[in-house]
Amino acid sequence: MNVNQSRLLSFLSKAARGEAEMSPRTLDRFAQYARDAMEKQFTKRDKDFTLRMSNIGRPACQLHLQAKGLQPEAPTYDFKMRMIMGDLMEAAMFTLMEAADIEIKSKHTKVSHTVDDTTINGEYDVELDDGIWDIKTASPFAFEHKFNSSEGYNKIKANDSFGYVAQGIGYGMGAGKPFKGWIALNKSTGEIAFTEAPDNEPEKEEVNEKIQESISATDTSKPFERQFSDVPESFYKKETGNRVLGIECSWCDYKKHCWKNLEFRRQLPSKGKNPKFIWYTHITDEWRDTDNTVQE
Repeated sequence: MNVNQSRLLSFLSKAARGEAEMSPRTLDRFAQYARDAMEKQFTKRDKDFTLRMSNIGRPACQLHLQAKGLQPEAPTYDFKMRMIMGDLMEAAMFTLMEAADIEIKSKHTKVSHTVDDTTINGEYDVELDDGIWDIKTASPFAFEHKFNSSEGYNKIKANDSFGYVAQGIGYGMGAGKPFKGWIALNKSTGEIAFTEAPDNEPEKEEVNEKIQESISATDTSKPFERQFSDVPESFYKKETGNRVLGIECSWCDYKKHCWKNLEFRRQLPSKGKNPKFIWYTHITDEWRDTDNTVQE
């Protein structure tokens, strides 16, 4: 276990037993961190697209559509609440690390990295005594299968549609310091994991190539190319004949620009009381008139 993770969990375990206190000074800092978090979420921002550390790892097709100025799906209130909770959890994490006597060298620090005469800017979350860390709040599935798994870094890299690896190593290159990994918080259970990254040196060239691809993707004079295909729908390991979006496209706010006949329906083969919603790209005649509305 990472030394800083051990310190943090030890402090929280003492707090759970009523054996740890937090100084008024630390509480005052939390109040400021929380205020900064809310101010960030409720400050109007320039909507013009800019290539940044936070998006250099995103799919090229998404970056192209963003650069063209096409409108994404309108975010819903629950999305905004997730963003607010994420920033407030980050504020709490800063406070808890300070209370646990973890050395925080810097936080929310702006950095830049230049590739092919293009400067990419960003702002990393926190620098501890060993390097740069990015703080993430994670769903129970992502926490269990990625951040807290024995192959955490490799699992994240293998399915990284949000570009976490390029983002983190980009921060490290911009700061001139090693990117050490992610401090992840399970939004449902409260569990914490320090997912450590290996030595960045072998990855830097790959990330610079990814940045070059991202720069090229934002050239709107080039024709648009969709990177991903839809996939067959399977239900209990049996294909239904329908086709659905893959995971890369399901989370993309620009999917309706790529897939013109999308239908967001409850999973057609399911007979459950509350089937999950699926993005369908093609529904066969056999399933077209299926009624699987929520049963009471």
